[in-house]
Amino acid sequence: MPKQLRTLAVLAIMVALQSNAKFTPNNTVESNALAEVRSPLAESLIRIPPWVQLLDSDRLGVGWMTKSPADGVVEWTQDTARDTTVWRQAWFSEDGLRTANSTLQKAVIEGFDPAKPLRLRAKSRPINSFNPYAVTFGEPAVNAELTLPPRQREDGKVSFIVFNDIHSRTFLYPMLLPLIETPVDFAVFNGDVLHDPKTEADICDNLLLPMSWFASRSIPCFFLRGNHETRGAKARNLRDYLLLPNNKYYGALTFGAARVLLLDSGEDKPDEHAEYSGLVDFEAYMQAQAAWLERELSSAAFNEAAWRIAVMHIPPDWRADNLQGRYGQKRINALFAPLLDRGRVNVVISGHTHKPEVIEPCPDVRRGFRWPVFIGGAHPFKNATVIRVDANQQTLHVKTLGSDGQVMHELKWHR
Repeated sequence: MPKQLRTLAVLAIMVALQSNAKFTPNNTVESNALAEVRSPLAESLIRIPPWVQLLDSDRLGVGWMTKSPADGVVEWTQDTARDTTVWRQAWFSEDGLRTANSTLQKAVIEGFDPAKPLRLRAKSRPINSFNPYAVTFGEPAVNAELTLPPRQREDGKVSFIVFNDIHSRTFLYPMLLPLIETPVDFAVFNGDVLHDPKTEADICDNLLLPMSWFASRSIPCFFLRGNHETRGAKARNLRDYLLLPNNKYYGALTFGAARVLLLDSGEDKPDEHAEYSGLVDFEAYMQAQAAWLERELSSAAFNEAAWRIAVMHIPPDWRADNLQGRYGQKRINALFAPLLDRGRVNVVISGHTHKPEVIEPCPDVRRGFRWPVFIGGAHPFKNATVIRVDANQQTLHVKTLGSDGQVMHELKWHR
């Protein structure tokens, strides 16, 4: 982007954020970073370019948004010869109907070779009229091509990063991403990346555009809810914008040598708390998720993995009883911690407390909690962190990087 246009973009963003001052950049570096995250926003038919979400090691969900009602497909290929490329098509359908006449577009890509790179681009046609027996389309639009690295690497190698508690300060992503130094396979948004989503603009600006920004850098994402994503007028519509494994906010995916449990830790207060206005039902939801987790522990995919990693927003913490832990943390301790012990999980990665630390396994073996918990930091930038995980068949390496690029916490395992 030319310098003059970049300056205008920054000024426009600053004006737009005046009504939401607590998330406003504090300096030129943060303003430029925010402009970078929002640079994919376009005035063409494809308003928000594709974001890529993980559904499994050999399934990808792709979403994008159009300026006006349209249809959409993803064209994808693994051909390396660009002059003779044969494009395949993928789309999303539900109950026999493909997505159409909407500004929100989706597709699911499957049947590809996970050991090869994948190229993709979104294609949409504006719908000028939608009659029962004749639909009139306008001129199609195609976005710039994206390239994703192989999902499967030698020796079971996998690398991923975890962000937490961004709280709609999306300018933190371009400031933190350079800290990781070498490429990764995917990123996990580990809760409270959105701060109480109230409008579609909140979701677009603070979740979809960042995921699109990561996709433009060949990094797919997985979104995990935190307690703040369950609040706000649009919390119940958030699923509409996402592609989720089994249409759940939790799941378990295999990446190389690692089985990664992606868990929804729910709200942090009891269902009857006044702030929920009697409109939540997390007790039943968390029980159902625990039942699913117990089944997962018996699966071949879980037991055959070299490493088992759990990622969840609210950290399990054996110290909670003595430190007057909050309700959500105590519920995680009661429901999930015994199952994580039974499953011989190697490490848990969390956020929520805004205090970067590593909780060591409980010294009282009888109480369980036989795994360390890495907790990431939060805003402002000087306190923010990114957690990096690298694994292969022989080793697992987890480290927390501070905003100065220094390693704050680090553990390694060997088989």
